[in-house]
Amino acid sequence: MVKFHKSLFLFKLLGICLIFLMIHRLLFLWMFYDQFACAPFLEFVKAFAIGLLTDGIAIIYFLLPTWLVLLFFNIEHKVTRSIALGWFIIGFTIINILNLSDLGYFPITKKRMGGELLDILPEVPALLASYLKDYWYLLILLIGFVFIAFLIFRKQLRNYKAVKQKTGLRLLNGFIILFVFFSIMRGGYGTRPFMPFDIPSLVDTKLQWLASNTPFQLLHTLENETIKIETYFEEHEAERIIGFDKHYNSREFKKKNVLFIILESFCTERIGTLNPKITGYTPFMDSLLSNARTYKYGMANGRMTIDALPSILSGIPSFMEKNYCYTIYSNNNVHAISSILEKEGYSNAFFYGGLKTTFGFENFMNINFTKNYYDQEDYDSQYENTGWGVDDHLFLPFVAGKLKELPQPFCASLLTLSLHHPFPVPEPYKTMLDTIKDPIRKSIKYTDLSLQLFFSKIKNEEWFKNSIIAISADHTSDGINLFECNTINAFSVPISFLAVGDTAFNKMQDQSISQIDMYPTVLDYLGYNKPFFSLGKSALSKTHPTIQYSGSGVYFIYDHPYQLEYDNNTHKANNLLKFNSDRTVTSVSLVGENEGIVEDLTRQAKAYIQVFSYRINKNQF
Repeated sequence: MVKFHKSLFLFKLLGICLIFLMIHRLLFLWMFYDQFACAPFLEFVKAFAIGLLTDGIAIIYFLLPTWLVLLFFNIEHKVTRSIALGWFIIGFTIINILNLSDLGYFPITKKRMGGELLDILPEVPALLASYLKDYWYLLILLIGFVFIAFLIFRKQLRNYKAVKQKTGLRLLNGFIILFVFFSIMRGGYGTRPFMPFDIPSLVDTKLQWLASNTPFQLLHTLENETIKIETYFEEHEAERIIGFDKHYNSREFKKKNVLFIILESFCTERIGTLNPKITGYTPFMDSLLSNARTYKYGMANGRMTIDALPSILSGIPSFMEKNYCYTIYSNNNVHAISSILEKEGYSNAFFYGGLKTTFGFENFMNINFTKNYYDQEDYDSQYENTGWGVDDHLFLPFVAGKLKELPQPFCASLLTLSLHHPFPVPEPYKTMLDTIKDPIRKSIKYTDLSLQLFFSKIKNEEWFKNSIIAISADHTSDGINLFECNTINAFSVPISFLAVGDTAFNKMQDQSISQIDMYPTVLDYLGYNKPFFSLGKSALSKTHPTIQYSGSGVYFIYDHPYQLEYDNNTHKANNLLKFNSDRTVTSVSLVGENEGIVEDLTRQAKAYIQVFSYRINKNQF
């Protein structure tokens, strides 16, 4: 039997754990290879090298009790082995749950989940059964990884025999272990510990989530830290660059009713009029958007529904590692469209077929939009809950009835829920759509039929004839893979405005727009003529860039057809892409004839970042 110095033995155990997490990363790469395939081979090598570091950090932190027990007590004692093994199983199981759960979440969020995982834990019990049904293989992988690791770890502990050493050598070995493990935990000896936002500067940005892991991401996004206030310009200059202060010139304020329709996961890829590759699933939406002011290059300002609500209704983009609603700023006073129109005599309401407690929607709405919140508990008819709440074909007609009762003018918002995992399609639609085998396409068709039903209920109402309806998806999603995987398509959502009876307001628009531009566009159309401020701009004016946050300090600023990748850690532009008519991208030079574009987009990105960081810290939105 081989005898070990304790330091070598602990390093051996660490190496075994690293192998398991390497397998996790290989699984991640295999499942989402199409999203990374365009990166050069050398960048993959870098990503896996950085991955070893992030894995080591996660392993030492999450298994820290195990390492301390093994370091300071005699491993040959049965009690020591039992305690160490118990702590190992707890920590290793958590690591596996976090990493493997992201194999299901990554297609939705397009990023590793962090501290927001703790915020959505209350939603897990209600949906656990459906997730396990669709992702049963992840449960098998979890059991397999933990069981095999348990057997290996137990065998290693049982077979351990220490080399007899003098006291001095034992102390030296202990110091070596502490030094190496502390060095790994810190990620080296730079001016600060290694963090997620260090990764994009070391690997291709597209591979940052391959190089990271979910436990590592969670560790560094748990704290509710304040966002750093940037000072690229004088404050008034930064606000001038992005046009933060608004005052539209208008002689008449048309007090039309306003309705925001936020479509769960109904991204650009899933709508026929915006994606010729998918036909027959969205005939109603195709007709609706073709007869409205629809923007081909609409962009989400976040990756989740909880990002979309602040963006669309309050003009607050997702510029932080945690979702705005889960940060210390969530109680800020935000002067957005509801508060602006409320002063003009508007009533407000929000409709969502799920529970008020879902992702903290109610808390956000109470502060930022309205206390008139209608959810599944307000729906008083019998229904079978097959997903997140009341199915759309039932809840949307209920909303139509409630809108009829609202005092006019009103500003209301509706969030649908059906086009979301587990993609439930209730009867009689399940039988009606039985020929569609793909669950996502079937859910797309069902949602389209539900929207058609909703509009059939409201089209003859008086309020509808005097209204503007703003439509957007909450975020993009995965599962059809009809678009090239690139950083523009990753945020592409439909954004459209339907002004009933206005035939001059129904043209397809070839310009960039994002969710934070929606309510300024609505106010501009209404002729609102009082001063207000917003990060977003009216899309009725000249074209302007949109900005998205990718995470770890990297921003994408897009002004069709160009998108610039800007790293706020290094304060440099990393890449310039040109968006082609077939929704592919071409990387173009940052210098030469494109220097003016790079300089302008960099300047605007810095201004957006500075104004956001200053205003959110000062509670001046």
